[in-house]
Amino acid sequence: MPLPSPPLYTLAYPTLDASDRAFIERFRGEHDLRHRDVAAPHFTLVFGCDAVPEGTYRAHVAAVAGGTSAIRFSCRYAMLGTGDTAGTAHVFLVPDEGFAALALLHDRLYRGPLEPYLRLDLPYVPHITVGTLDDRSRAKQLCDALNEDGVRIDGRIESVCIGALVDGRIRDLVSSPLAAEAPAG
Repeated sequence: MPLPSPPLYTLAYPTLDASDRAFIERFRGEHDLRHRDVAAPHFTLVFGCDAVPEGTYRAHVAAVAGGTSAIRFSCRYAMLGTGDTAGTAHVFLVPDEGFAALALLHDRLYRGPLEPYLRLDLPYVPHITVGTLDDRSRAKQLCDALNEDGVRIDGRIESVCIGALVDGRIRDLVSSPLAAEAPAG
């Protein structure tokens, strides 16, 4: 009997300047010990799915990516996210610029073969997770401190990556470039 396929994820690894990347890595190193080694900083666009054949999944993601312009974003807000287990909380960097474009990309990815697997019980909020804690009050304090300091992370999404969750880590399988940005004006 063949082994079950690992769940596939679709992630967007942002292009960041060196200082923003260093800030995120340093913050994750201090406050996201549980998940920082699972994947590099990213926006999750499709959550783990093992019900769609990999070839179908890959073709769908490539088609959606090819019809989507690159996305510029700016995260200027740290938001408390509650975890899927009791007491767990996350520190999310949420984009105010680029929010709609990332959410629309997520929505397009969950059409076609992935449509039956969209979780309608959870609203989608594009974010980069920089903290995972067992203390929700401490997570909220970290969000407040980031917001008071004026957090700002600017970047660009130029591709999406399909990865498989293997042994607790995302193993990148294939990357699909987004289309060039539409001209301004």
